[in-house]
Amino acid sequence: MTEKEKVNDKAEKTQVEGIIKEDRVIISDPEAIQEFYYTSYIGDLEKEDPDTEKLSFNPVEVLLLCERKRLLIFIDNDKKNDVYDFEGLLTYFSQYDDKLWHKYIIYMDLRKRGYFVRSGYGEGIEFRVYKRGADFETDSARYLIYPVFEGTPIELRDLDKISRVALSSRKDLIVATVDRLSRPIFYSVNKFEIINNAEINEEDYAR
Repeated sequence: MTEKEKVNDKAEKTQVEGIIKEDRVIISDPEAIQEFYYTSYIGDLEKEDPDTEKLSFNPVEVLLLCERKRLLIFIDNDKKNDVYDFEGLLTYFSQYDDKLWHKYIIYMDLRKRGYFVRSGYGEGIEFRVYKRGADFETDSARYLIYPVFEGTPIELRDLDKISRVALSSRKDLIVATVDRLSRPIFYSVNKFEIINNAEINEEDYAR
């Protein structure tokens, strides 16, 4: 490894200190905000005034950055305490969302495939997914992700409602679930008919 590669590797693994506020984590480091938000499209930007920016992460984003060893979060925000590990953060945030682990599996899989993933609209739409290379501040999302969890059957009226939302916004609706081996599975909903994702072309969506 060359000296330049060592410097780049070190820079990529630099950890940023975050502050937990209930079900969010906040950072204020300008360089980290530039990297996470403007480059990787992670987090929600908050401006207290024109010259002060903070970045807020939701739980799945926190878990992603923790797994990548990019966030340093002290228990109770006290540097005298230990730092949260991945399992500790998962346990902490699960008090706000008992489906967090499955949502994270779906989110992580989409990110690994190179998609930009943003929070959804509510009403069951958990994520908005943008095509590779898109700019989420100017471009529209291509897909809406509707998770379905084991033991929670999907109501046809809910599927109909969500399908109409996707249709009216000219987006493709994807139903996502996680199998017993913690593997994400995606289905495209087209004209209110569920089509197994094995039939979807990789250009249109990730298999």
